[in-house]
Amino acid sequence: MSHLPWNERDLAQLLTLTPVAPGQWRSRHGDPNLNGRSYGGQLLGQALMAGLMDVPEDRAPTMMQFLFLQGAMPQEALDLHVTSLQEGKRFSSRHVRGVQGERVILDAQVSCALPLAAPFHAAPSSAPSDEHPETLPRLAEVDPELVRGLQRLGGYSENAKSSVEFRIPDSRRQFAPEAMDGRFRFWLRPAQTLPDDPRLHAAAFAYLSDWWLNFSSLGLHLQGLGERRLYVASLNHAIWLHRPFRGDQWLHVETVSPAGVSGRGLSFGSVHDRAGQLLATTSQECLMAYAE
Repeated sequence: MSHLPWNERDLAQLLTLTPVAPGQWRSRHGDPNLNGRSYGGQLLGQALMAGLMDVPEDRAPTMMQFLFLQGAMPQEALDLHVTSLQEGKRFSSRHVRGVQGERVILDAQVSCALPLAAPFHAAPSSAPSDEHPETLPRLAEVDPELVRGLQRLGGYSENAKSSVEFRIPDSRRQFAPEAMDGRFRFWLRPAQTLPDDPRLHAAAFAYLSDWWLNFSSLGLHLQGLGERRLYVASLNHAIWLHRPFRGDQWLHVETVSPAGVSGRGLSFGSVHDRAGQLLATTSQECLMAYAE
């Protein structure tokens, strides 16, 4: 693990990997969560970055399926081992396994593809056309009473990552326990502009895709929790990249949770740009159980 000075607002530094051997990469910096483990989004971004390192440049990333297997320690280096699953006429696929010592932290599959002439359709954005994310409140600017109640939902709180710009439309309604209905929408982007590397922009989106995605699974239970708290942990995650795009622009995310059963909550996210163009779709299943 590198101990060189770094800027925690610089997402590129959090995702940059060091080559160790053919097909093996190592993380440089840890990105801790409030619980002392590595932020899941960093693991997602690092896995996607590793999977893209030897893919032909004309094949854009299209999909990553990801298993969170154990919590990563941010003070320890993460080794990412990449093997080829497919190198076909149109598609390239890679398997990525992340380890810390003897502990297997993550397992992922990454696919890339050539663009093809084909029919097209895409769901529209739910963001109002006159909504400007830079004018919306940051989490720290939302009514503290509304945000304080969120602390019972696992790791949700008034804290925010300095590497992420996060804005919440209509916060008084969206954070009112009686109004939470399994849907939540927000805007986000990296705090700093990224270098012109398509692989880095895809990895940055993977990093961002973990941010507040499972809130749609958790928020609608806030009113019925009483004094209880939820223990929350990510189980698996998937992203589908419908087209190449810059990962440092404002992204509108609308999340919805179709089910929460037997301690597992499922959420889906639709990601659009400011022009209303659908860029990506995400999903995450999380552990959500009453804390002892």
